[in-house]
Amino acid sequence: MAILYCGAKRFKQVILAGADWVLSNRSHLNKINVFPVPDGDTGSNMSMTLIAAVREIEALQEVSLETTVKAAAWGSLMGARGNSGIILAQILAGVAEAIEGRERLFAADIVFAFSCAVQKAYKAILHPAEGTILTVVRETAEAAEKVVKTEQDLAVLLDEMGKAAWSSVERTPLLLPKLKEAGVVDAGGLGFFYFLEGMVRLIRGTLNTGAVIDDEDELEGTAAEPVEHRWNYRYCTEFILKGSQISGDDIKKNLVRMGDSIILVGDTRLARIHIHTGQPDEVLRYASSLGQVSSIKVDDMLVQHTSRFSDQKSKKATSVVAVVLGDGFKEIFYNAGSELVIDGGPTQNPSTFDIVSAIETVASSNVIVLPNHKNVCPAAIQAAGMTSKEVRVLRTSSAPEGLSALLAYMDDASFEKNISNMEGAWKGVKSGEVAQASRSVTAGDVEVKPGDSIGIYRGEIRCSSASVGEAVMNLATSMLDAADEIITLFYGDAIGKQDAEELRAEMQQRFNGKTVELYYGGQPYAQYIISVE
Repeated sequence: MAILYCGAKRFKQVILAGADWVLSNRSHLNKINVFPVPDGDTGSNMSMTLIAAVREIEALQEVSLETTVKAAAWGSLMGARGNSGIILAQILAGVAEAIEGRERLFAADIVFAFSCAVQKAYKAILHPAEGTILTVVRETAEAAEKVVKTEQDLAVLLDEMGKAAWSSVERTPLLLPKLKEAGVVDAGGLGFFYFLEGMVRLIRGTLNTGAVIDDEDELEGTAAEPVEHRWNYRYCTEFILKGSQISGDDIKKNLVRMGDSIILVGDTRLARIHIHTGQPDEVLRYASSLGQVSSIKVDDMLVQHTSRFSDQKSKKATSVVAVVLGDGFKEIFYNAGSELVIDGGPTQNPSTFDIVSAIETVASSNVIVLPNHKNVCPAAIQAAGMTSKEVRVLRTSSAPEGLSALLAYMDDASFEKNISNMEGAWKGVKSGEVAQASRSVTAGDVEVKPGDSIGIYRGEIRCSSASVGEAVMNLATSMLDAADEIITLFYGDAIGKQDAEELRAEMQQRFNGKTVELYYGGQPYAQYIISVE
């Protein structure tokens, strides 16, 4: 029997089914994301983004198509991690915008909403690249527009969209040479295919959707350093407000007197609101005067006082939030002037909500964010647009770049002056890394064997060796110019201190006339990170 429309119940079912199938295949997605370093996290990023969407749907008390779709959009938006997660969140957000006010979706509605969502996803990425998940979702939308001209059965439509997605995934190596070189397809695009395939499998009766909600470990490991919350704003209050003419600006003005860390996402009909307050009852009474309140969640956030944030912080003109992975790097960034450090980097991307929370926590209303990895940048940029604070994201792509930027920061300088100084500082840094290869690959003239230590600089494999020390030496040689003066090594958690010190001494002899410095980074994803300036 044909399925001619989709209501709230069916929408929830297909989202759960798609999320469950992505989660079931996350290990494979992570594996093919390896190139050839074992830092693949696309499967984890997409899974955690969709889990956040599912949990938001499950928390709904008032269920309609509109609230369900918008809950999925909000959950994925706040839980988004990495490029692939950001794009998935933008797709769900685009669908939510396009179907506003509808109680049922027919085939033409779904195709229109998905086409709008694709446009939103492309706009979310600063430099969209073809051969990625973006290509797959766009070509899937184009195929759906053709199918809907003659077919109204949603089961057939989804099936054809899945076929189009798979065909697009298979072509990704033709558009991205690195994929072809590694012998894999784009992991993000394949993840999107799994999302659709899960929906199709549900319709065919071959998928159970119970597993995704219970995977608690997928959302762990995202916390920043313990932070101080003001005692009088100890309750984290969240709810959904539904009304006919909701004014976000007016609501924020009124909520300011009741608390802080205010986040409002939505439109004139439905808004998701977050606030830290001492009077949750007062907040909810005010919200109830504007419309219908649902999905209420109030948590006591009382935590121990920490001296890291003193009363002096309120005088700061600018606060810096950094994203970095490794105990050594975290300590270095704190000592260099970062007010708050979020755990994150390769294999462990923070969510949009993690970054928004950090921005709202720091003292100043002017905030500079150092993402320190290209996969963290999209979530950081998205977070910057979800707060009332003035936020600037510097597109640092490595910890050494972020550290160089931070060393140019001055407490007594203006916001714009700090941005100018920090931008000029990090762009003059050269950063590379040595990591252990997980697979065989030929990259240009470099032959890589599993277990080799490979040197990566500017996104390219420059050398490979069975000896980690030799790989470090060769990579440093390829990075150095005559004018360079300082080589800095940051050793990872798998490297012993004595081994690192011996390598530093060897490098000092090898590169006579240069200064070789050594620090413990503690990063889990690279044996050594090298900075040259």
